[in-house]
Amino acid sequence: MAAPDASVPPLQESLWLTQEVVAAIHRLNRSESLERGRELRLRRRAAGQKPAVDVVDQASGEILDELPPEAVLRMMDELEKRREGDM
Repeated sequence: MAAPDASVPPLQESLWLTQEVVAAIHRLNRSESLERGRELRLRRRAAGQKPAVDVVDQASGEILDELPPEAVLRMMDELEKRREGDM
């Protein structure tokens, strides 16, 4: 899905980004792209700030790393490109 154009209000753009990131997190967690025992989780921040995506150890719940939402979207794009190449 393409990013909203410049005329979209910031709140709507933030909502769009969050929806895209949530969809990407669900797909990446179901794929075999992540290291075994790891999962991605969305962490909401204060109003007006972009959400963060945590890389979490499933067994301990420990946060191992934090990713910007854009990195998760790039990971999803790469996964889709690899899948298209396999077809």
